[in-house]
Amino acid sequence: MWKNYLKISFRNLKKRKLYTAINLLGLTVALVSFILISLYIHHEWSYDRMYTGSERIYRFTQLFADSQEREMVSSTPSSLPPTVMEEFDEAEAATLLFDLSIFQSVVIEYQGEQQEEKKFAYADENFFDVFDFEVLVGNPQTFLSEPRQMVLTKSTARRYFGSEFAAEGKTLKVETSEYLITGVMEDFPSNSHIDFDFIVSFKSHRHGREPEWSPSNYYTYVKVKEGTNMEAFESKLATMSEKYLGKEMREYGIETGFFLQPVIDIHLGDQSLNNIKPTTDIKYLYIFAVVALLLIAIGVINYVNLATAEATERNKEVGLRKVLGAMRGQLFGQFVSESMILTFASLLFSLLAIYVLAPQFSNFVGFEVGAQNLLSPISILGMIGLVVLVGLLAGIYPSLILSGMEPIKALGNNIKLGGGAWVRKGLVVFQFFVSMGLLIATFVVESQLSFMREVNLGYNQEQLISINYPYSLRDKAGTLVEEMKRSGSAISGAQAANSPIFIQAGYSIMSGGDNPEDFSITGYSVDKDIVQTLDLELLAGEDFSDADPTRQQAQERESIHPVLFNENAIRRMGWDPEEAIGKTVNLGFGMGRVKGVVKDFYFNSLHYSVGPLVIFNDPNNSNVLLLRLPGGNPAPHLAKLEEIWKETAPGRPFNYEFVDSAYGQMYNAEQRISQVFGLFSGIAIFIACMGLFGLVSYVALRRTREISIRKVLGATQINVIQVLSADFFKLLLVSSVMAIGFGMWFASSWLQDFANRTQIGALPYVISILVVLALATITISYRAWKVFKLNPAKTLKTE
Repeated sequence: MWKNYLKISFRNLKKRKLYTAINLLGLTVALVSFILISLYIHHEWSYDRMYTGSERIYRFTQLFADSQEREMVSSTPSSLPPTVMEEFDEAEAATLLFDLSIFQSVVIEYQGEQQEEKKFAYADENFFDVFDFEVLVGNPQTFLSEPRQMVLTKSTARRYFGSEFAAEGKTLKVETSEYLITGVMEDFPSNSHIDFDFIVSFKSHRHGREPEWSPSNYYTYVKVKEGTNMEAFESKLATMSEKYLGKEMREYGIETGFFLQPVIDIHLGDQSLNNIKPTTDIKYLYIFAVVALLLIAIGVINYVNLATAEATERNKEVGLRKVLGAMRGQLFGQFVSESMILTFASLLFSLLAIYVLAPQFSNFVGFEVGAQNLLSPISILGMIGLVVLVGLLAGIYPSLILSGMEPIKALGNNIKLGGGAWVRKGLVVFQFFVSMGLLIATFVVESQLSFMREVNLGYNQEQLISINYPYSLRDKAGTLVEEMKRSGSAISGAQAANSPIFIQAGYSIMSGGDNPEDFSITGYSVDKDIVQTLDLELLAGEDFSDADPTRQQAQERESIHPVLFNENAIRRMGWDPEEAIGKTVNLGFGMGRVKGVVKDFYFNSLHYSVGPLVIFNDPNNSNVLLLRLPGGNPAPHLAKLEEIWKETAPGRPFNYEFVDSAYGQMYNAEQRISQVFGLFSGIAIFIACMGLFGLVSYVALRRTREISIRKVLGATQINVIQVLSADFFKLLLVSSVMAIGFGMWFASSWLQDFANRTQIGALPYVISILVVLALATITISYRAWKVFKLNPAKTLKTE
């Protein structure tokens, strides 16, 4: 029976080539989109689930709170891991990671050749007890047990030594120290939140030998024993926090505490926490999942629309089959088998398309998409289920209509599908609502991105570059900047702790000076030329001068340290800018005097408002050179700066970054969302227009004689287009109204995550609707033109 179904189905599909081609292309495009989005969602969801007992691994976070603000950070003190192992029976193992790239890159030397490396971390000897990454060479139990030991990843070992097996026992010079390579591990998986090329023994670090409760610069993880009551465990952390930090923090007017975050929740967890790798907001996965389902729905709707529209063309076939004894169930199976064949063929074409598109998609999402993603047992079962589900969804409604025809009416060509027409209209409305809605969402996201690119940040990014430099160059950094300015290739320059796009050091303002309250504040360690270099606006007071002591000098002399505050900090203390000048403020480490007030500038993502900021004259705690180049072509100036750099720091690569480019990279997630919406709105419009083409073709076929008579009576091509498009444009207008409502909701929901947001006017809605209407018009016009070109003499003599 099924063999007969398949044979007849193939014949019918071959006979109706246009119908088959439209459905095949629509389903193929929808399946490609669905599978690729599903692969991305699965990859993001699978983060950090590869470790043994991953559900028992947690990362510590630390809370800092004052009277008005609460801040949770993902870094903790170096004393936390040994204390947890000593005082908590629930802990099976605890480890610590220190990401050195937060502060600086390192230069690795081997056989006289030097390379600058950024993915460099310290870890203690328990690292491989918590995270059981695959080890290729060496014994993980002794990897990091002694100072100056190092573990490489496979790709790094091959880069330096040609083979992972040739690396063990060799040494690499890191800055000025030799490190012994004790092991090689497999490269960190793309779905691990940890990603480094070098891991060295934490015992090589000062805090590895002498753990302390300050500063909080380290990632701490604990693997708890099976059956641990996590609520009871977390409740004990408050006691530990009070024991070791309570008294000291209260003196600073701050409360602190430790909390646990499941490692499997890090990648899709709190976006405000600092992480080793960029994270993903889980709402984006929900958005992608909805988009994938909508695209599948549009492909299915195409099939349903065309199949029900063609139902009257197959009435005689159905009537004859029923007269010859075919049961409704048999007819139902026949028509469902056609949709199954089309869906299976679409899946095969989809897999071929994914194979071709895999390199481009891999670059887009940041992980490799290959056969291992598609040919796993779970993937194969998922695709089989997808074929069955889509085949049934596409075929069940048309099959019910066709198999339910009455034989006498069917053979008499007396079939009217009034209900089917309303279903088709509703599905067309839904298709174009989705297409317009996705396009509106694209414009909304792009509008916010444009706003973030163009907003006045309060400082000048034009021709501004940043260069990270190591501790070893701190004594020479000031001289280096002056030499670069003398060369004419730098208009101005300054030392700073961070690039201005993201300043993160936390400090506390305490009572004890003229300020009335305690509060947390961000601190920016710079040299005296920062205001000029960033082109900050000074609202009151004076800039730093050569006569001002640095922070270190002020502490050594126990004198007052001159500082600059931003507007927000001054308002927090209840002063206006002019009133603040000369007042003293307790900075925690000593007293500061307000020398100047700068206009607020953005020193974090536009997701957040500008917070209070204090600027220290503190070049000894700086890690970055900020240089402003002359206007015009930067290439010759960069070449000159590199020449000066190499004279001062021979062997260290000259790696620079334009600040405006780095600022743009902060919004990669939003940029990706915009690209995804743009791509898939285009796909949705394409599929919907194909379906519209099929429906217009069906209507044109049904009304060929009418159109020929109109042509004989003098109708123009425009008249024919109006006849064919009238009903469809009514449906498109309904879609437009629904899309506007969706767009308003999306804009409100999307933009609420930004403390600084653009205003969405009517333009995105108008453009989106006009684009879709224009493409629909072109689709209808083309089919109308084809019908108009037919010879009336031939069409009218057929009956």
